Amino acid sequence: MKKILLLFVTVVTTTCLFAQGPVPVKEEKTKSGTKKTKETDKNFSSNFDFTGATVGDMLKFDGKKWVKYTPPSAPYGNCELCHNSTNQKAKFTQYRSSKHFYGETSSRNGKYCARCHTSQGFQEITINGTFAVSADMPNGIKINCNTCHSHTTFDMPDDSTSHVLRTTSPVFLAYNKNLKATDFGKVDNLCCTCHQIRGVTGPTTSLPFFPFDYSQSPNADVQYKQGQSFSVHDGNQSNLFFGINGYEYPGQTYTRNWKHSDMSCTKCHMNQYNPANETGGHTLKCNLDACTSCHKGKDYLKPVVVSISAKLKELGDLLVARKILNKTYNPVPTNDYNGLLYDGTTTTVYTTISANNTVSPATGQVIYGTQLTTGTDNADIAATRIGRPWKWGELGAAYNYGYIKSESPSRRNYGVHNPVYALQLLQNSIDWLKAN
Repeated sequence: MKKILLLFVTVVTTTCLFAQGPVPVKEEKTKSGTKKTKETDKNFSSNFDFTGATVGDMLKFDGKKWVKYTPPSAPYGNCELCHNSTNQKAKFTQYRSSKHFYGETSSRNGKYCARCHTSQGFQEITINGTFAVSADMPNGIKINCNTCHSHTTFDMPDDSTSHVLRTTSPVFLAYNKNLKATDFGKVDNLCCTCHQIRGVTGPTTSLPFFPFDYSQSPNADVQYKQGQSFSVHDGNQSNLFFGINGYEYPGQTYTRNWKHSDMSCTKCHMNQYNPANETGGHTLKCNLDACTSCHKGKDYLKPVVVSISAKLKELGDLLVARKILNKTYNPVPTNDYNGLLYDGTTTTVYTTISANNTVSPATGQVIYGTQLTTGTDNADIAATRIGRPWKWGELGAAYNYGYIKSESPSRRNYGVHNPVYALQLLQNSIDWLKAN
């Protein structure tokens, strides 16, 4: 031990005094009790000064002797204690269980989808401050470490804390036509850049109803036509969690916050890692076992999902009965593409010319290039239509249906991000339809 310690001290003092880093104080049990010491012998006792040190404290060589060491504080804490090669491998192993890793949506690499479905796309929009990528990304790859983090290395001494997250800037929501920024909070802004309301992307849809025109009475007529959509793209977690941007009927009460509104995305989706079922940590799957400190083993999630799912079906059935939705709960095209009612014989349609599509430089909204044509209407389909303009209240109800259903389409955990606001949106929609 004497030779090892001598060699160690020689290396530290002659090459890189602080490279080895701090040395812990150790306990030694004796017949008379326990004392704090460093393994050495009397010949080297002058090289150590334990003044003020307790068990577990760190020591550092100051050029003359080993002394108590307190690491400097940093904005993100002592990053290097976690940010090192060993931990990086562990985090990546966890991430392999994340749907961001094993999902196949990187194939949606066109220039209107690549911003969130490919790693290169997300990096481009956050670096350039744009809403859409400049071109299709046929070689786009899956969401990976570099998508959300901008480290040049994982070892924090060689990086800066500004590289921890790729963006923490307030988010320009598609619901507001990308004209107004909403600050969800530092970490949440990163997630909400993609996990937000978007219209169903396609050559014949746009977002003319976003944001909703509340100067219109719920009983006023509204034209539902080609190029207009109230549908919501999968992934509407942010708006629901913060209780915003649902269709809200005048005179009704809506609660924005609920019991867990003070939490962040990572507080649940990156909670304590459980290797047994591969949840928590960088799997981005909530480790429900970690919730037992408050919930004490009781499943509060299932009753919420069952209740909201029942309300969602009730609302969907009311919309089907009105011929707003069809039996698969998809919108029925009530009006023709000029905003006039179908007559059951001849109709006007738009033919897609995607090569003519452009992106608004001001808002990043897609401007669809289409061609107007006429054709013979299908009498069977005509019989399924409502035969009158929609009402704004009906449009809002159909939108609320999609708002909740888009939150968690794969796992069907509808409403879990804010069950209070979710139930209010659904129940108020149901009540309006029944009363009107």
